[in-house]
Formats: sequence, structure tokens, C-alpha cells
Amino acid sequence: MSSYKSNISNNKNELFGNRGGGGGGGTGGASSKPTARTATSSSSGYDYSAHKAKQSSTAGVPKCFLTAQQKAKKEKEAMEARDQAKKAMSAGFFSRADPLSAYSHYKMAAECYKATCDFQKEAMMRRSAAQCQMTNEHYSSAASELKLAAAAHSQLDAYSESAEDYNKAAVAWSYGNDPSRSGEMLLSAARELDRGGLPSAASAFEDAVSHFCPDAHNPFSAFRSSPPSSGSGVGQLCTGAFVGEQLWSIARRFSSAGEVPSALYALGAAGRYYEADADATQSLYSAYFAQTVMQLSMGDVVAAERTYMEVHIQTSSYLPTDECRIAEEMIRAMKAFDVDRVEELKRERKVGNMEGWLRSRVLGLGVGKSAGVGRAGGQPKAPVPAPNPPQTTRTAEEEEQDLEDAMRELEGVEVGGGDDDDDDDDDDEIDLR
Repeated sequence: MSSYKSNISNNKNELFGNRGGGGGGGTGGASSKPTARTATSSSSGYDYSAHKAKQSSTAGVPKCFLTAQQKAKKEKEAMEARDQAKKAMSAGFFSRADPLSAYSHYKMAAECYKATCDFQKEAMMRRSAAQCQMTNEHYSSAASELKLAAAAHSQLDAYSESAEDYNKAAVAWSYGNDPSRSGEMLLSAARELDRGGLPSAASAFEDAVSHFCPDAHNPFSAFRSSPPSSGSGVGQLCTGAFVGEQLWSIARRFSSAGEVPSALYALGAAGRYYEADADATQSLYSAYFAQTVMQLSMGDVVAAERTYMEVHIQTSSYLPTDECRIAEEMIRAMKAFDVDRVEELKRERKVGNMEGWLRSRVLGLGVGKSAGVGRAGGQPKAPVPAPNPPQTTRTAEEEEQDLEDAMRELEGVEVGGGDDDDDDDDDDEIDLR
């Protein structure tokens, strides 16, 4: 029995160390205790600043984990697959091009180039593979390859090329009769342009909005900043999955950038989408409330009240909600220039539980001002005062001379106009000779 207990004690000491200091076997001495050096090093923790500095120094640099021999082997395989793809696409006297076989070879070459971190050549192979699949009318596969090509260009920070690939993928999905995924690709293209800081990003976001909800269905289509592209005003409302979340994200981007009219344009499309979905109740209420906030941010209380009366409260389920109550009281307070009531509504618990971008818009509301309406900087430009007419100083002599001239003109006018009557009588006489 003693040997059994001794074995148990030894096993505990080997696993957990001799914490008690006194019990049991041969490994429970002072050697099991951690030294002062070990305790100091464990308490010092991990140097996160050094790790972050190392990450920032290597950010954006593609890493290849292959050895030189493995990389050379992959490049050789990619060249062979590329040659086979070109051979499959060449038509002979007794043969014709085989896009399906060429697609598999191009795809294999792209995977090899991806393994070697040669993203430029990978994107080229992906585009060639997608072209083969478009010829085969396999649109979903072509869109997938174009999406991978866009990801490869994104690794190289080639934002324009990446957006171009996403736009081509959107066309492929539209050929495949999938407007929801086509709009998702358009949104990805706009995000790539936005990442690169390109000025065409705003127009790309609005094109994505018009794809999901054509301008004919959008009640705020007049607030679009860029001219619509061909065919954007016609078509059916896209009712695919997650369309509302994507439109909401576009509105968040515009509002965060200070582009309130474009945010209202996106929220109009989101409201139309949620109105068509019978199960989207809370999302619809949030869209209605955000529309009111954006119109008040633009300083147009009359338009906000009209939209609230003619559109929002026509949905009976919206009436008992907190969003409806706060929107109505906010409109009344701003029409009455009640600053205290506006500040009380800003402290509502419902406002505090909203998303950050929408809550900041509510907190920025004020009586007689527009909160951050603009296209670039976010703050409205101060109105330029009209120039005052030049003031001319006149002397007393000049004013007296003007008065004398006016009196002289009045003296020359005869009251009654006798000469005119004589002329009229002469005109009425008939010469009988």
C-alpha cells in the first residue's frame, strides 16, 4: 500500500511539481521549484510592440514558404501547363480549339504561380481561364476565376485592375442570371477603388446601389451625385439574400465620409428592399429612421416631415415603435426651434443603442443647421454673403440741383392735355369735299 501511494505522489510531482514541499517521493525536492530567473522571465510577458513593428515592416510583402528548388519546380510545372493550354486553344486542320481542356491547364498554371507568390502571372492565368469558361458558357466558374484574379491583384495593391476583375465577374454573374451575386461583385469593385483612394469610388458605390434598386424604384434617386450609367434606371428590384445588409453598409460608408445626400440615396434603396420583404420589420424601421435623420442633417425639415407623413407612417407597424416616436418629436422640435427638446431626444436610450455612424448623425443634429453635409470634407461650406451695392456720397448742392430739375420737368407738363383733345377732335372730323 505504501508503494502504491508513493507512486501516486511521484506522478503528481512529475506533472505538477512539489507544491506541498513535504510529501512523497524523490522528485519533490527543491529542484521542482521554479528559479527566480524563470519566474522573472515568465512575468515579463510577450513583447507585443516588437511583434507589431515586425508585422508593419513586412506588411504588404507576399511571403513564399517554398525553397528555391521547390519554387523552380513549381515554375516549371506552370510553364508546362501554360504551353498545354495554348496548344489546346490552337485550331489545326483536323482539330479545333478546346476551351474546356485549356481551362483546366490555365487553372493548374494559376495554382502553381500562386504557390510561388507570383501574383501577377497568377492573375493572368485566372483571366485566361475565365475567358475559356465564358466561351463554354460556364458563367459561375468564370466569375469564380475572375474573383480569384481580383484577389491576386489586391495582393499587389493594384486596385484598378482588381476592380476591373470584379466588374467582369459581375457581368459573368449577370449572364448566369444571378443579380444578387452580380451586385456583390460590383460592391467589391467599389471597395477596392475606395481602398486605393481613387475618386471613382463614390460613383462605383452608387452604381452598386442602382444595381440592387434601380432609380425608378428609389424615392431618393435625385440625390445621386454621379450621373447614372446606361440601364441603371430600369429593371427589377433585387430581392436576393443579404442585399439589405450590403445597401446598409454603403449608407454607412457614405455617412462616415460626410456624403449625406449619397447616404440618403442608399437608404432609399434599402427602404425599398425591406418594404418588399414581409419579415424585415426592425430593419425597415431603422431604414425609415435613418432617412429622417439624413434629411434633418441636410437641414431640410420640410422634406423630412413630408417623407415621414407620406411614406413612413403609412406602414402601420411603424407607428408604435421608438424610432417613429423619436423621429416625429425630433421633426416637431426642429420646426419649433426647441433646442432643449432636441437635446433631450439625443439622450434617449434608443439613440444610444444605435450604430455608431447613425448615432453620431443624431448627435450632430441642431436647430437651424445642417450636420456635416458635403462631398469631401464633411462640413458644409459657409454661405458667401452677397456683395453690398457701392455707396455713393452726394453733397447738398447736388441734391438741391436734382430737386430743381424735377420741379422744372413738372412745370412743363400741362394738366388736362388740351392739345391732345384738339388733335382727337381733328381726327374725328370727316372731310366731305
